[in-house]
Amino acid sequence: MLRASVIVALAAIALCLAGERLAADGGKASGIDEVISKSEKIYAEAGHFSAKFRQSLSGGGFFEDETTSGVMIIGYPDRFRIESPEQTLVSDGDSLWSYSVENKQVTIEAMNDLNALVTPADYLFRFKEHYEVRSDTLVSLEGKKAYKLHLLALAKDEIVKELDLYIDSSSYLIVRAAYRDPNDNLVTLDFSDWKLKIKTQPDDFRFQTPSGVEEIRVP
Repeated sequence: MLRASVIVALAAIALCLAGERLAADGGKASGIDEVISKSEKIYAEAGHFSAKFRQSLSGGGFFEDETTSGVMIIGYPDRFRIESPEQTLVSDGDSLWSYSVENKQVTIEAMNDLNALVTPADYLFRFKEHYEVRSDTLVSLEGKKAYKLHLLALAKDEIVKELDLYIDSSSYLIVRAAYRDPNDNLVTLDFSDWKLKIKTQPDDFRFQTPSGVEEIRVP
C-alpha cells in the first residue's frame, strides 16, 4: 500500500520457512499456473474485499525496523483504501490521496503520473502481467501450508525487480508479499482476516480532507 518503500509498506517480521519443492506432485508448470489462476479468480469474482495487514520495513541494520498495521479495502481492479495509524492512502482509480497524520497534510496526485507506485493490484492479482515465476515451493507459514512463488520482473525498468508471494494452499488467498524497494529496504506485508464480496460506498475510495489538514495538489 506510499511509494515503493511506503505504498504498501505494510508488513511483518519474516518467519522461518521450511521448504519442500512444490514439485512434489511432479513439478509441472501447469500445477502452479492453476494455483495462480485460482487465486486471481477469487479476487476478480469478489469485486470488493478487505483484509487486515501487518507491515515491516527493514533496512538491513542501517536503521531500526519500522512496523505498522491496519486495514485495506479493495474495489477490483484499481480502487483501494489503506489505513494505518500513521497514514491513509486512497485511490478511486484516477487520483491518489496520501494523508500523513503526523504532518497534517494530504497530497493529491494523478495515478497515471506515479511511476514509483506499488498498489495492491500489483501483488494480489496483476503480478502475472509483470513477472514470471522462477521458483515455487511449499512452505510452512505460521503453522499453515502456503505456496511460495519467487517472481522476477519481465521489464528492466520495473520498480520492484523481485517479489516473493505466499498463497494459502487451502484458501488460495495471498497471505504474504515481500520485496525490496528502490532503496534496498525489505518490505514485508502479511495479510489476514480476508472478507470477500463486501459492501462498499463510493466515498470509501475518495478521501475527505479533515479540518485543519493542508491539501497539496501535484500538477
